[in-house]
Amino acid sequence: MKLDVGKHEWLSVKPTQKLFAALPKGSARFVGGCVRNALLGEPVADFDIATAVEPREVANRLKAADIAVHETGIAHGTLTAVVDGTVFEITTLRRDVSTDGRRATVEFTADWAEDARRRDFTINALYADLSGEVFDPTGQGLDDIKACKVRFVGTAETRIEEDYLRILRFFRFNAWYAEDRPMDAAGLTACRELKAGLKALSSERVWSELKKLLSAPTPFRTVNVMSVNGILDTLLPEASNSEGLQLICELEKSKSLAPDPYLRLMAMAARDELAMARLCKRLKMSNKEKTRLKYWAGDQTNLQPGSPEKETHIAIYTSGKQVAMDRATIRSAGAGDPIEAAAWWVLYETARDWQWPEFPVTGKDLIAIGIPHGEKLGKALAALKALWIRSGFKVEKPQLMVAAKMLFKQ
Repeated sequence: MKLDVGKHEWLSVKPTQKLFAALPKGSARFVGGCVRNALLGEPVADFDIATAVEPREVANRLKAADIAVHETGIAHGTLTAVVDGTVFEITTLRRDVSTDGRRATVEFTADWAEDARRRDFTINALYADLSGEVFDPTGQGLDDIKACKVRFVGTAETRIEEDYLRILRFFRFNAWYAEDRPMDAAGLTACRELKAGLKALSSERVWSELKKLLSAPTPFRTVNVMSVNGILDTLLPEASNSEGLQLICELEKSKSLAPDPYLRLMAMAARDELAMARLCKRLKMSNKEKTRLKYWAGDQTNLQPGSPEKETHIAIYTSGKQVAMDRATIRSAGAGDPIEAAAWWVLYETARDWQWPEFPVTGKDLIAIGIPHGEKLGKALAALKALWIRSGFKVEKPQLMVAAKMLFKQ
């Protein structure tokens, strides 16, 4: 099989040509995601290259060709090259010497078939040269691409025991490329039987894979299979409601919303602040991620559709725009009655489109009229802001300053 070079311009653009020209002829091929996605008709974003040349020689050759090189993982054979703004990950062909379920000790090789045998899935063990010629060392990758089948290279148990993260990758790739197809039975059985190994993985790796899985267009069938086989509960005991995921995915589709892995995670969870805090801590989420999830779980504002405009705006302001949007979206998705669902969606649109008001008084304003720094200043600002909110954000700065002089000035 050959890729159409005219259709897949990344095979022939100047950065690609310059990079391949720096290496011995025939010693490098594209591999993995770019080849897989090109064959599946999916967008190609990342460019991974496999080469029979050892890392130090690769680095020397690229530098001699005036190509920027970063030794991002040279001990494992990987370099990052940047050519005219295009990033290439270049890895020397490898074979595993030993593995412990989290990482591998490798040796370099010149054997393409050996390199293919250590990869996770047959659809990721495909290589392509500059002419577009596709190489399939396992003999199964091209057939599995046609069938949209995610199959481990060789024995599923062996591949998983080399790196337990491959359990999550199995489900992630099914969600992205085979959501409407039966899962490979041998792979699913191995994932179920070896799921305890997931507990040995770093939280960062697990959360990275879960986010990618939850970002798939319609991952709910895959997530339901994970639930039935005990894998979801192993990873996300606080967020294992696959039905909630399906409902939010259906709403996203009907409203033309982009897939939102955080919103989807919320839809799988109860609004329990302590449980969400445990989940965020265990998965070592970023501060930004934790803030969104924990604020949603802990918000106690009486946010209801159909309230008068003033009360609605006060509720949205109290919750915060993102929290109000998240709560309204999830309630709209989960509402059994179409009228109720529509009302919650109107509340979402109100929160999304409302022009956020700015509190007109600052600490400097109060200091200027004689209110001192410290606790008194803080209390004055808080009291004035509460007054402003209760008015529906209508009280203006002059009236607030009069109130400040009456109540707080010494």
